[in-house]
Amino acid sequence: MAKKKPLPIAEVVLGLAIPIILIVFAFPRLMSWIEGSVIGNEASELYYNLETAKITAVKNKHRVWVEILGTSGYMIFEDINGNGTLDTGEPTRKVDLNPEIQFGINLEPPIQNVWGTGTVSHPVEFVEGGNKIYLKPNGKTSSSGAVYFIAKRDLGNSDADIRALKIIGTNGKISVLKISPSDSPPWK
Repeated sequence: MAKKKPLPIAEVVLGLAIPIILIVFAFPRLMSWIEGSVIGNEASELYYNLETAKITAVKNKHRVWVEILGTSGYMIFEDINGNGTLDTGEPTRKVDLNPEIQFGINLEPPIQNVWGTGTVSHPVEFVEGGNKIYLKPNGKTSSSGAVYFIAKRDLGNSDADIRALKIIGTNGKISVLKISPSDSPPWK
């Protein structure tokens, strides 16, 4: 019977070094990719909910309101009686953002807004002001504006994975955009 030769120390070290190097370099990229996916999913969910609200407003011939609730969620309700407030019996849906994501931006360095007309100063910027808009029975929105999403761990650090929802009131178009700071315009 032949004796097995022990592995040379160089092969053992190399066998351990390769996975360690992969973990050290690949793990941060994987985490960044996951973070970007989670932010993208939250922005896409708000997009989907706004499109559904638009369809509901047109179909039922009344306004559907969307209200941003602080930095961590939003509420959508059908304004059946047209008074602009949520009343008992009116269909409503409250959505909480993923705990790792919030409506937000970093002020330093400033980033250009989705319109290319200035810098972002607030995570929710509707032309009419405030934190609410409504979808009209004609498929348009009450105001143009943007809602920005950021990972909580990026606050004060980076805008690399920030997303925005751009709303055009005159035609009701809604878009999900990702920032690309090195491009002009920076939102794609």
